[in-house]
Formats: sequence, C-alpha cells, structure tokens
Amino acid sequence: MSGAGAGAGVRFEPTYLVTAAFAADAAARREPHRAEHLAHVRALLAEGTALVAGARADLTASVLVLRVADAPAARALVEQDPYWRHGVWTTLDVADYLAATSHTLGRT
Repeated sequence: MSGAGAGAGVRFEPTYLVTAAFAADAAARREPHRAEHLAHVRALLAEGTALVAGARADLTASVLVLRVADAPAARALVEQDPYWRHGVWTTLDVADYLAATSHTLGRT
C-alpha cells in the first residue's frame, strides 16, 4: 500500500504464508493423491483455516495462507496433506504473514 493514509484503520490478521515446493516429478507423483489433497484443502477453506490456497502459475509450488496459532501449527497442518505425506511436495517454507481480509477491512 502506498500514499498518504494507506492502511489507516486497517487491521491485519496474523496468518502464515506456506510455500510448498513441488518435486521434479510432481505431475506424475501427484495424480494418485490429488482427490485426497483437494478434499483436504476444501475442508481447510470451508472451516476458515485456509484463507486462500492454490498453486503458482509456473507450477513450481503450492501456496496457502493459513489462520492458525503459530508457525509450528501451520507446518503441522500442511504436513498432514497427502501431497506432503507422499513426496509431491519436497520442501515447506512457513512465513509470518499479515493478511488484510474482508473481515479486517470492516466488510462482511
């Protein structure tokens, strides 16, 4: 955000940005686990734990923004995903993230 007053009155929600890098052979490796992975992500979105989930357009990584207590909780949650358990994702990066959401901007 830029400009005078940018961010005035905006509250940022503490969340965690998780980047999960795909294995080199992820296209083949993910297929048997994709339905279970998507069900896991759907549940996180439905319960409000995940604010957003998707993949980078170049398909090098998945990205999730998670509303959890702390970074270890974010990592533990992602480690439950079938893509992690079956080696589709090879590394996880968890970073503190300040999310501006419709809730924190005062919209419903």
